Amino acid sequence: MAAEWISRLKGHADLIQKLVQEVPKALARPSLTLEQAERLHAVIEKGAHDFDELLQIMDQTDVDEQYRQAAENLARIWQRLSNEAEVKVRSMIVSDQTSEHEDEASQRQ
Repeated sequence: MAAEWISRLKGHADLIQKLVQEVPKALARPSLTLEQAERLHAVIEKGAHDFDELLQIMDQTDVDEQYRQAAENLARIWQRLSNEAEVKVRSMIVSDQTSEHEDEASQRQ
């Protein structure tokens, strides 16, 4: 059982290492569409959910403090990435709504 959660923890660590480089770049792309931002947010949420399941497994196991601290750090990073993606999605929705209202106003004139 320990080998499973250790392997999953390492997998998440490797994935997070890539995501902390790629997610900010993706969110900053001027050509990013709302649909792409929503998909990215959903993928991050799925990873965070999977990581929460791993944390539950670790909570039921006698885990060395070193692993527990690593898991807490990864959980914070998952949360930060999720928050960044959510903020981007919300800002794009607001921007789209503002553009729609401006278009409607200009058509009335």
